[in-house]
Amino acid sequence: MRIAVFDPFCGASGNMILGALIDAGADQSDLNDMLSKLNLNGWKITTETVLKKSLTGIYVDVQIPLETESRGLRDIEKIIRNANLPESVTENSLKSFQKLAEAEAEAHGIPANEVHFHETGAMDAIIDIVGSFCCLHLLEIDRVFSSPVATGTGTVTCAHGVLPVPSPATLSLLRGIPTYPSGIRSELTTPTGATILVTAVESWDTPPPLIPVSSGMGAGTFDLERPNLLRVTIGAQAGSIGCNHDNCMELKTILDDMDMRIWPDTSDLILESGAFDCYAAMCIGRKGRPAIEVTVLCPFTMKDDVIECIFRNTTTLGIRIRETERAVLERDFIDVSTEFGTIPVKTGIFKGEVIHMEPEYEDCAKASRIHNVPVQTVITAARIAADKLKKGR
Repeated sequence: MRIAVFDPFCGASGNMILGALIDAGADQSDLNDMLSKLNLNGWKITTETVLKKSLTGIYVDVQIPLETESRGLRDIEKIIRNANLPESVTENSLKSFQKLAEAEAEAHGIPANEVHFHETGAMDAIIDIVGSFCCLHLLEIDRVFSSPVATGTGTVTCAHGVLPVPSPATLSLLRGIPTYPSGIRSELTTPTGATILVTAVESWDTPPPLIPVSSGMGAGTFDLERPNLLRVTIGAQAGSIGCNHDNCMELKTILDDMDMRIWPDTSDLILESGAFDCYAAMCIGRKGRPAIEVTVLCPFTMKDDVIECIFRNTTTLGIRIRETERAVLERDFIDVSTEFGTIPVKTGIFKGEVIHMEPEYEDCAKASRIHNVPVQTVITAARIAADKLKKGR
């Protein structure tokens, strides 16, 4: 498993992220080939090694033709969807622009579909955002972490006039994300840089143990009191720990006045909103009422969406929130052949060894109905077939 760890110690912009990933090993020729599928004409990426204080980094200059019209969200979505890029690149690029549109809409008090991008919708921003996710794909990154994001102070002049730093859109994107004020009077983190990080990063806390294999520095435009650079470290997860560790949010609430018949559907909605896990345990609530204690685990970046889902679909008036750590086995699926057909079996892997194997219940239940046998018969047959397959390896 390959991990990328960003360190935006002097902020983040689109070209800083792109430069860091190129410096870390993303092939620029392959990147150009992928970006050519966007059907945008006249752009060119040039890179230059520059010195910032005592450190070097890659400065990326996205050269574009003069554009006189701004783009809306639907225009950009069409460009990305029609590019036939890898699924992860398409999905993350679309999410990134959606988050950006929502942030701009909040800042200017209009619906997201009415936002007309200026700086953030120009061709160079599309190249920065899509290019960053192309680089993560080229580097075969499975998980992304980041330290807190440095922000600046002062003001910045843009198409909307003079705005405070961080800009309203940047501040909206970074809501719920660890940041630290640098005291530097400059726009260190741009909306483009913020939306790429917020979309890509799964945790803003300490990453799991990893073996560094490369690193890169992406250079910004400014000459500041600290090096205007963003660092990324690419590493292989250390195999000695045997399992993955990550940090996530734990949300808890007690429900003592909700019709429990709706809980199965509600738990499905919570999972669909971005939660890793969702379960309930019987308990005694206030005034001695029977109740359930709901526990939900979700990534930092999905916390607000999951909280909204819980409030909208349950009767709770409050949710307890805390950061927690998970130890998670690597998982895989194998298909086994039984007299009832092919059944998928989920495996749990610890230190490279398969230590758990369990047939998928829904597939077993479907096979049991087709063959008119008890579901336990199908489960047993799949377990036996999986065990034989394991021993034969």
